[in-house]
Parts: sequence; C-alpha cells; structure tokens
Amino acid sequence: MPVRNATAADLDDVLALLTVRDRSVLGEVEVRRRYVEQELAQARDCVVARRDSRLAGYASLDAEQNVALAAVDSDTAGELLDDIEGRARERSVDHVTCVAVPEDTVLWQALEQNGYRRERDIVRMWRSLQGELDRPSWPDGITVRTYEDADGDRVHALLDDAYAGWDPDYVVLDREDWLAFMTDHDDFDPSLWFLCERNGELVACALHWRVSDGYGWVKDIVVRESERGRGLGRALLAHAFREYRVRGAARVGLKVDTNNPTGAPKLYEKAGFVIDRTYRIWTKQL
Repeated sequence: MPVRNATAADLDDVLALLTVRDRSVLGEVEVRRRYVEQELAQARDCVVARRDSRLAGYASLDAEQNVALAAVDSDTAGELLDDIEGRARERSVDHVTCVAVPEDTVLWQALEQNGYRRERDIVRMWRSLQGELDRPSWPDGITVRTYEDADGDRVHALLDDAYAGWDPDYVVLDREDWLAFMTDHDDFDPSLWFLCERNGELVACALHWRVSDGYGWVKDIVVRESERGRGLGRALLAHAFREYRVRGAARVGLKVDTNNPTGAPKLYEKAGFVIDRTYRIWTKQL
C-alpha cells in the first residue's frame, strides 16, 4: 500500500479516521479539527496510506520524536511505522516514542510486531472547579507574573533542566523548534503561563493551554530543585484553578508520567485530581 506525504487536502479524511478511532477505542471523541489542521501545517512529517481511494491510515512525527498513528489494521499501521521510522533516521535521531492505550488493539499489535518496547505509564487526571477554591499561598520572596516574549529562552532552559535529568525520552529542541511547538498554535495564551521568580531568577513556571470546550489543560509545571518542598507547585495549581474558573472552565486536566521522581503525581492527587485513563509509552531505538 503506497504511503505518501499528507497534505491539507487530506484533512477531512484524516479527521474522520481519527474520530472513528476515538469513538471505538476511547468511547469519546478527543480529536479536534483545529488540532489536525495545526499538525498538518507544523509537523515535519505527516503521512497517509490509502486503499482503493479510501484512507486506511495516518501517522505523524513531531519535533520531539513522538509518533502519532491511527490505522484500520495492524498491517497498515506497520507500513506507516516503517515510513515514519525512516524519516526519523533521516533526522539522525536515536529513538522514537509512541503513546497508546490497550484498547487500541491495532496500534498496540503493530508496536509489538515492529520492535517497540513497553516502557512506562502516563495517567490522565481531571480536577473539578466546582465549589470553593483555595487561594494560592506563595513562599516568601516569590513574585509571580505572566509570560512575555522575552521570557522564552529562560522558560525553555528551565524545562530542559527539569525534564532532561530524569526522562530518558525527553528531546531537547533548538530555540526555534521549541517556540513553534509551544507557542505557534491556537491553544497558546501567554496570560495563562505563570512565571515565579526569586530575586529576578526564574525558579518555577506553570504553562497552561487556553479554555477549550469548558475545560483547561495543564501543559507543564516545573519547579527548580532548590525550591521544591516549599508549596510552590501547590500555589501554582491554586492560582491556575482560580484563573480558569474566571474564564469559564468547569474542570482542569493534565497528564503525568507515573515515573516522575519530583513528586508530581502525589501533588496532583492532593490538589484534587482524579485518574480517568492510563496510557503506555512505547520506545524504539533506531
């Protein structure tokens, strides 16, 4: 089955394929048209496979070496993986990762058959914003403000320092790729990126996407190691909850790696988040 580059003309068919996959696998439709449009416009590599003019599969490889894939059968999924892995090798990267749920038997089987290794789990969590919300209690000496364009390099460096130290799949992006990945899309809202400083030094940040369909989303919360244990992460969450409710959100979601050694999973549980889905991270060395 021929695999080719995806184009804007494939948008409706790709969206239909992902919608069917979500309904059958997740029981709800998570995909949004604007997300697919952005992926086709931004991803370096997006490919489709067609059978008798019908779309049989779609896959993409983003700047962080993450593979996303949906297909009607495991053979098509395998062909798409082969193509995407070839593109990854052309980038001279040493591995690719893919996140899947057990219910997606097509993708799960293809990953097993194509040499991917099951590594660890990510959980999705939600927190209702109904009822009374705590006020944030900031540690002494901390000032809080929102993101400005000039902060990009410092935020980027803080995230790299925090994640690269423990996440074996974390990919350090160059400045332009990082800015495009994090800010060049409709979900970016600088007024929902909160930066914490001590004596002018960036020591923590909480980056959130704008409200969508009545919910907010925590993209990243990072606290410098020297500042942990002082309640800064809890204060950032409380601050975000209040900001989101003002903007009309009824709940806030996030995903967290269960192997995160910083105490993030426990922090989120204490803040009222509840797990509703588990994902498996798969990795292949190239």
